[in-house]
Amino acid sequence: MGGNGLMWTVWSSAPVELVVCWENPNAADPLPGEADRTSGSLRREWVRLALKRSWEREARIILTGWQTCQNEDNPAQPPFTLGPRRPGTLDENIKIQITTSGGGQNPAHGSWGDYMQSGVRLNLHCGSRDCIEFLAIHEFGHVLGLYHGEERSDWNVPGCPPQTYDPSYPWWPVPGERLWGAPDAASIMAYCSNRPTKLSPGDIAGIQRAYERHLPGTLLSLPGSLCLSAHADAANGAGAFGWACDEALDDQEWRYDIATRALYIRPPADPTRRCLDVDTVTGSVVQIWDCHQGSNQQWRFEDVVVRGFGGLCLTRSGTGTSALTMQPCADTYPVYLPLVVRATGSFAVASASRGAAPAQTLSTAGQGFVTQRWRIEPSTVPGAVRLRTLTGDLCLTQSGGSGSDALAAPCTTGTTSDIQDFLLGTGGQISSISFTHGALCLDVEDVLDRAYTLGNGGPAAGQRVRFIECSIDTQLTQNWNFSGHVVSGGKCLALGGLNTQNGAGALMMPCTTALGQTWDYHW
Repeated sequence: MGGNGLMWTVWSSAPVELVVCWENPNAADPLPGEADRTSGSLRREWVRLALKRSWEREARIILTGWQTCQNEDNPAQPPFTLGPRRPGTLDENIKIQITTSGGGQNPAHGSWGDYMQSGVRLNLHCGSRDCIEFLAIHEFGHVLGLYHGEERSDWNVPGCPPQTYDPSYPWWPVPGERLWGAPDAASIMAYCSNRPTKLSPGDIAGIQRAYERHLPGTLLSLPGSLCLSAHADAANGAGAFGWACDEALDDQEWRYDIATRALYIRPPADPTRRCLDVDTVTGSVVQIWDCHQGSNQQWRFEDVVVRGFGGLCLTRSGTGTSALTMQPCADTYPVYLPLVVRATGSFAVASASRGAAPAQTLSTAGQGFVTQRWRIEPSTVPGAVRLRTLTGDLCLTQSGGSGSDALAAPCTTGTTSDIQDFLLGTGGQISSISFTHGALCLDVEDVLDRAYTLGNGGPAAGQRVRFIECSIDTQLTQNWNFSGHVVSGGKCLALGGLNTQNGAGALMMPCTTALGQTWDYHW
């Protein structure tokens, strides 16, 4: 739930970019006698990365800066006004004060407190990395204008009482509710959710409705949430790289040509295609080049999950023909980056620690969950694709007319194959081209968006997936993206070096679970 007048304004031309700074960065350093000796710089980095793999991954939001706050002797004054607002440019937008006790606090709340000193307060000594990550994601939910779930007027979760208003805060009572879906006890914005470190499906759907999904063509690297970028008007051989998803100059909007398997961008006001290319001399460097349809400019989406409503994944139930449902996605990339050996323990405000882990250990939970794995192949129909399972030779299949189940069924050829051929429509739609049953869109069975934005429905594990008429608007239940490996010549696209920092170079590596080889692609 968000507050009218506290949400930042979204423009079609650019994401919501907030400049973040630390008022007292040294306060993150270990305290005398503190069991956890993790450096202050690493604790601050945990905050930045937690936000990149949550709010930044899912919506058109980027958080930049992360330096020591400047000009604090004469700071710009917060607007303290309600209404449509873009981030200001007179000062850093979000100023974090590091505390050594308690939890987190957000005196600013949304766009109301732009420039406000100590607008966010975070305890970076609360006992575990989980605690620090939860506080960061939760408090920056408030930065984005979100309220606690328990503050909704329709809150009705048994065992989790509504939260009473505190008249000492200027944004209470809520200045008009903005609702997305039904009350969500699992939300990171709900106190009764047991301090998660990941967004719930309801959080993901809500933030995408509030701040929109990433633009078509976005190819976003996990876990750093950098967009694959290249200067579309650069000379042949200029390197591709990762950069914050700033949507500038069309340098991050990669189109996929099904017929040639090319990923390409176009210079501003120029129809010329420039293709993502593997340097044939090194076999490793990824660059921009004039398109020539060579093998080193051919890319495939392999071992991907198909993410949809609320970030849940398209899932089959077994090895044979089965109806598809939405289920939590198996982890395909490390949650922690970097991992370090650290002491365990907890304080009253901390969630249970995951404990110590050896440096650079990767999380591979769910790697055997093959019922969610797909590869995307060109169809015999020009411009169409097939979604084929990674094992079992099953294909996404339209079983009938409007309202029929989406199936994973044995891949076919010949006259019956049109029920397994699909178009990737701009904006994330997957539409059929079936002459047998009619052209329809892959859809998660839930309420329409107009009901969703009145506080009904929402994503949940087990939801049925079907084919219905294609929506002409941005119906969230019909928006999909791939997440997984992008492959050329048997190697995987990756970001090298400091792969969560702007400028990380793109290169090809043997396909593994290594950092930076998982990509979200929005078409």
